[in-house]
Amino acid sequence: MTDPLPDVRQQFNRQAHEYASSVPHSSGESLQVITRLASEGRFGIGIDIATGPGFTAFGVAPFCRVVIATDIAPAMLAAARRGTSERGLSNVQFTFADAEALPFASGSLDLVTCRAAPHHFSDVPLTLREVARVLKRGGTYLLADTTTSEGPVARAWHQDMERRRDPTHTLNLPPSEWRSAIEGAGMELDFETTVRVNMAFNSWTRRSGTPDAEREHMRAEWRSAPREAVAEFQVQPVSGGDFTFSWPAYVCRARKSA
Repeated sequence: MTDPLPDVRQQFNRQAHEYASSVPHSSGESLQVITRLASEGRFGIGIDIATGPGFTAFGVAPFCRVVIATDIAPAMLAAARRGTSERGLSNVQFTFADAEALPFASGSLDLVTCRAAPHHFSDVPLTLREVARVLKRGGTYLLADTTTSEGPVARAWHQDMERRRDPTHTLNLPPSEWRSAIEGAGMELDFETTVRVNMAFNSWTRRSGTPDAEREHMRAEWRSAPREAVAEFQVQPVSGGDFTFSWPAYVCRARKSA
């Protein structure tokens, strides 16, 4: 099997500037929930997996002695460093890290966060086992990621569109599979909710750098999307050939039990 990391790294190096200016990433409802959950505790060392431009690390930094923003893409870490400087944060550090092979000692961390990234991971169960490994007993995991439908028609359409928009997309898990995977990794859920990520087709495909020809093929298919997908993802045509829509996002808090 080909190592997916070079392709993912190349994609997010190329598009880092788009994600750094993305409203859904910088101020979405899932970030607000993650920040609120973090505010209910005080942590020594935390890490943010696949930090991108660093928005989640910035959100939890006030509640950590140190938070380490990690990513595989140098351009993303550079964007996060700029954001740290602009915000005057003194307790955010940076390192390269693969979510499936975290470079931290077992039982060494108080907090792990990960937001808007796991749908790009090649092995989510392995990533969750790594999270459980590096957390101290009783340590906290805060997760947010776009989820998908429990229904097969809407789910298949969603996954097809995500992969065509960005070939580094791997899989969105429905909430039932997130619960099973987190518990299977040895963590106990004590909070979960689903929020919405409101977007528009044009900016969504521009952010990922979708080729123009593929974008137009997708746009044509959105005009005749399955009714299950239209209803669940709130797809609406708007002026200029654009569409508004809303992906669901699963947000949870889990703790390492042993």
